[in-house]
Amino acid sequence: MNKIKIIIKGLMIVVLFAIQSCGEDFLTPEPVIQQSPETIKTVADLEMVMLGAYDLMSSKSYYNSTIITRNDVRGDDMQTVEKGRLDDEYRYRYTASNDFSNSTWYKPFEVLRAANNVLSIADNIEVPAADTDRLNSVKGQAYTVRALAHFDLCRMFARQYSHDNGASPGIPIVTEIIVPEAEMSRNTVAEAYAQIIADLNNAITLLPVSTELGEHGEVNNWAAQTLLARVYLYMEDNANAYQVADYIIKNSPYSLIPRDEYVDSWGKESTSESIFSIINTSTDDGGSTGVGALSDPEGYGQFVATQDFIDLMATYPNDIRRELLYKNQYSTDDTSTWGRVLKYPGEGNTRADIVSGIFLTNTSQTNDVPVFRLSEVYLIAAEAAIKESDVTNARIYLNAIVERADPAATVDLVNVNLDRILLERRKEFVAEGHRFFDLIRNKKDIVRKECDRVWDITTPLEIKYDYYKTIFPIPIDEIQVNSNIEQNPGY
Repeated sequence: MNKIKIIIKGLMIVVLFAIQSCGEDFLTPEPVIQQSPETIKTVADLEMVMLGAYDLMSSKSYYNSTIITRNDVRGDDMQTVEKGRLDDEYRYRYTASNDFSNSTWYKPFEVLRAANNVLSIADNIEVPAADTDRLNSVKGQAYTVRALAHFDLCRMFARQYSHDNGASPGIPIVTEIIVPEAEMSRNTVAEAYAQIIADLNNAITLLPVSTELGEHGEVNNWAAQTLLARVYLYMEDNANAYQVADYIIKNSPYSLIPRDEYVDSWGKESTSESIFSIINTSTDDGGSTGVGALSDPEGYGQFVATQDFIDLMATYPNDIRRELLYKNQYSTDDTSTWGRVLKYPGEGNTRADIVSGIFLTNTSQTNDVPVFRLSEVYLIAAEAAIKESDVTNARIYLNAIVERADPAATVDLVNVNLDRILLERRKEFVAEGHRFFDLIRNKKDIVRKECDRVWDITTPLEIKYDYYKTIFPIPIDEIQVNSNIEQNPGY
């Protein structure tokens, strides 16, 4: 999606309804503009409506912050260094009545409503034959976005599929526009995953398979397949996860960023491995509490690497990803190594720009936020393969990422195992919102180090993978207005 589209999207007829998020059922629509679905008559009109779903996804309450920051600080790689924006999550002190949970719950449901609006309208407009592929593409995007919203809600507000084969309560499945007074129950995790997979299979049949790099601000066929591979991995359907990931790697137009371009690629609008990203600009960005500003000492600066992670990377002196770490912006000690992860430097800014302190091209808020990268597909293939006892292919795909970071660090066949692959995911995806889920879905406890508990000695150092607070609470507002929604155990 080009920058011009994003800049003007707020002025378009892109959002037909908003969701009231305080004291109201999440299904209750509130018209925000005088624009009825009957006025959407062309594919071009429908594409404008689809932009509304992307706009909602770019909220700081979703992919511009929450899905990344509030989950990463619950793990062992990222933390907050003082009481502020992320301390409840870091300290596991959230409750059903905390305001934080409202936006975390409601925003993906707003995205679901937007996607359902697109699909509902698409089924009721007639287009010339020449526009059939465009119409199918918009429908495929809507199915993909709907699948992603259901998936994210499920992994934050329900037990991981891998814990009990999806038998636990999940989230309400919303696949149509619901009347305001509807009170929906929670489907099981397995039912939610079945819907997610069905939506993605629909999307894959509708979205064109291109041999050209797509616009990284909108989902395409390869993005839908990447999400499908991720979903299969989460549900331990490793044979299918590997099959899909292997196909993407061998057939998609994407390629891994070369080692010497890796560090500064994070300040670029798009790269060869950007399958889908959230777009930010100087006029339409994540705001002062987006992940960029939360990472930046010139912003809130509260989303930083743990000392444990920095010490880990110090043991890999030739790993190019070590260069993404910058010194502790809160310390007057210039020798301190605690600090910022330069994955959100601001569009056009390089590491050298940040370190030298010269005038920066843009603020950190303008940084695009990656959702799907090709490197994830490689490590999905590696993890799925090792779980299927296919050590040969696990090693091939693991080493593609290992050797990109350090050509001399090839992993021998005897050392390829799940822990080594999860370590590589840890190094590759720090500050991208993966680590917490990688541990929990694999039934691994979160173990923090004493050196990271620097400002609140009550912060837990060990969190069991099945601890009830690894699942967020359903907001009390939702419980009060929807008698069919049951709260998660423990809250």
